[in-house]
Amino acid sequence: MNTCKTALRVIWAHKFYLLLYLVGMSLIMIVIGSTNMQAAVRANASSSVGRFEPAKAKIVVINRDRGNQVGYELGQGLERHLGKSAQLVTVEDKPQALQDANVSGKSDLTVIIPAGYGQRFLDALEDTAAQAHSGSKATDFPKVETAASYNSSRGSLAQLQVDSYFDALRTALLPDLGQNGPMKLHSSAAIEDAAAYAVSHYASSQPHVGIHASPKDDDHGALLEGFATTVGLAAFPLMTALTVCVAMLFGAFSSPDRHRRMLASPMRLSSLNGQELTAALILAGFSWLYYVALVAFSMAASGVSLVSLGWGRVLLSFFVMLIFAVSAASFGFMLAQFNPSSSLINSVGVIFGLVVMFTSGSSSGGPLPPVMQTIGKLTPGWWYNTAVQSIMDSSAAGPASWGLPLTVVALFALAYACLGLMVSRLTRTRATLVAPVSSDPSMIG
Repeated sequence: MNTCKTALRVIWAHKFYLLLYLVGMSLIMIVIGSTNMQAAVRANASSSVGRFEPAKAKIVVINRDRGNQVGYELGQGLERHLGKSAQLVTVEDKPQALQDANVSGKSDLTVIIPAGYGQRFLDALEDTAAQAHSGSKATDFPKVETAASYNSSRGSLAQLQVDSYFDALRTALLPDLGQNGPMKLHSSAAIEDAAAYAVSHYASSQPHVGIHASPKDDDHGALLEGFATTVGLAAFPLMTALTVCVAMLFGAFSSPDRHRRMLASPMRLSSLNGQELTAALILAGFSWLYYVALVAFSMAASGVSLVSLGWGRVLLSFFVMLIFAVSAASFGFMLAQFNPSSSLINSVGVIFGLVVMFTSGSSSGGPLPPVMQTIGKLTPGWWYNTAVQSIMDSSAAGPASWGLPLTVVALFALAYACLGLMVSRLTRTRATLVAPVSSDPSMIG
């Protein structure tokens, strides 16, 4: 296991790349995923309607005719009438207080019943009845003072309710005026009965609106989509970090001098290569575990329980991420066989990681253009994101929907490994053939 330990020390010597590409980039991706997840949480919370209540206007009723029994009854009836659909607010009857309430939005409508209004209202009723018998033009009824707030339109709509109240009063009192005469009209009992009629008439004339609320989706579609996006964003940090670190690892053992020393070792070459591969897989497994923990922490911070998403879906998505991590490590192994410089390894790792991220569809809010889809299908990122989305899609038709993309991701890992082995075979054979023969003991060990 000395070779494996040495390989792990090589990885640790390049820990800056792990901190930059794996830790740094993963934190950025998690922040983006958390933003989408929080939006999904809000969408899921508002996806069902428990109770619908229309917005109520805030109305101030100031009755300055309370000293008159008729004015008092008119004001009481108006308050009961408006209380059916509005919120009555108490404000001190002072000009400054009323203006402040109107401007600050404390009240949407201010209604003032001026002093002597009740008597003027009755006089207008008598004139109307008399003119109706003579056929002349009806007298205009006195108006209460109203002031609607400019902050919302609810005050203007509530003003229509005030007018409807007095219209209903006139409708109730005019027949009594024609049958019983003015003396009956001036009794407070008649005004109280007319006000009760206006209130009951308003309640019975309101349309009944039925609210049909769609039940909340049991599969939490918005939450599943947000989780799939968060997992899909792992494509960039995993691909970049594993490509660079694994390529650095195998590059450290692939130079001609080191290779000849390894050939001179009493250990079999297959054992040495197996220990190098073990170190690469340990790195891939560590990166995978780190990102799984990061996703779990992100879900907990967003207030989403992984159990609510379904353990089957969650574990299967993490398994797809593991296969993708292996494919990223295989790409790094293939890259190392070309003996590139460290700067070229970093450049290829970052560029290929960006290509994988932007063509996988995980970083876009909608479908990709056909050209980008074509490019994405040539990388494991597109198939990785497709597999995760299919797993989280409740309408997907069973394992067949995600089984094919997962198989393609595994085939990418196998193809990268085979191509790397082929290049390694060619380059190492050539290096052995052209290497100078020397019996210098310093070349051994």
